[in-house]
Amino acid sequence: MTRQLPAALLAAAIALSIAGLAWRPAMLAAGAVTWVAGILLLQRLTRRYRAIVVLLAALGVVGLGIGIAHGVTPDWRLALAANQPMISMLAAISFVRLVAPRGRTGEHKAPTGRSGVWQTTMAVHVLGSVINLTALDIIANRIFRKIPLPRAELMVLSRGYSAGAFWSPFWGASAAALTYAPAAKLPILMAVGAGLALAALSISCVQITRAFGPAVRDFRGYPLTLGALRLPLTLVILVVLAHVLLPSVPVTGIIMVCAPALTITLLVVRTPRRAARRLVAHARRSLPAMSGELSMFLSAGLLTAGFAAMLDVVPLDPPMLRFGVPQAWALVLVMVFLSAVGVHPVISLAVAASMLAPLEPDPTLFAMTGLIAWGIQAAGGPLSGLNVVLQSRFRVDTFRIARWNLSYVFAILVLAYPTLWVVARWSCGATC
Repeated sequence: MTRQLPAALLAAAIALSIAGLAWRPAMLAAGAVTWVAGILLLQRLTRRYRAIVVLLAALGVVGLGIGIAHGVTPDWRLALAANQPMISMLAAISFVRLVAPRGRTGEHKAPTGRSGVWQTTMAVHVLGSVINLTALDIIANRIFRKIPLPRAELMVLSRGYSAGAFWSPFWGASAAALTYAPAAKLPILMAVGAGLALAALSISCVQITRAFGPAVRDFRGYPLTLGALRLPLTLVILVVLAHVLLPSVPVTGIIMVCAPALTITLLVVRTPRRAARRLVAHARRSLPAMSGELSMFLSAGLLTAGFAAMLDVVPLDPPMLRFGVPQAWALVLVMVFLSAVGVHPVISLAVAASMLAPLEPDPTLFAMTGLIAWGIQAAGGPLSGLNVVLQSRFRVDTFRIARWNLSYVFAILVLAYPTLWVVARWSCGATC
């Protein structure tokens, strides 16, 4: 019962969020249902994570209280469902795991040596960009036998996966960026972000090969095949086409529909008698496992509402006069630093959006700023969700992982400036 009720509530929240695309009150109902599930799942969090979530929520409540005391009417929709599309999108994407390629041994010859490093890193990236953390299990279970993982093998997973934040609409990074910059141009974000991801992966593969040393000749990797690419490419094409045909529908909403629809279709075709049973089993097992992301996004929404109420009482001048490329790059630096001391990027993004709102920053430039900072912190933040998962599954200390990725962090920070410049010129021309 402890898992069944939250699972049922989160499944209902997905359905209500989809309905909310056409009827706004349904999104608020989804937010209310998700809050109940989040409260029920608090006990699943670690003590430290639970303390952070409760602190953020408490700060949000204090902000709302200060606003009410001074006659400000809080934005209850913001408090209840600010991040609901993001939460429902991530929950909906989780169902894709049911039809993800498993790469069974013997289907393809394992690539070896330098080619194996490149193919495996790219496979982690492609699969992780769509099915998220499940990709790590699929590939690690296939090729890695030694735990704790050595440095080079751990870097394959960390670097390949984290670069997905730069461009993938299926990541929480993209959902958060589009939540706080809904007018951002997705094609620009995906195109420029993919270019940054390719550069990041190239740097990573060179560094990983060096980390292996002479042992790289013995490395047997994961084959990057058409079968592995088929599902991710299908989903990306579906989302992009739907976005072109229905530009008024939020991208998070499109993914909410496309991911489960494709999953159900493939399940019915492959295993029609077991399809419903597998969907229910997945909901019971995997949706409650989202307790960490769920609680963080809920508390971030409440904090944003409280911060907005406080700004109505005590207006704060923006920390800059305009938001151009230099300011965007500076914001990346600040967000990366804050993530190093444990501040989740969704919190930094929400607060930055509130403080910079008077400047009316170009939404695409602001969104790209968030994507870059999120991708950097995923690999280089000692307390990032990715590194915590890698620690728990592969027994490598998160601070050691962050140290191994330090040169990569600096390299991406350098590349961030020209990336933001390209976005600015493509999106808003000389005005940025």
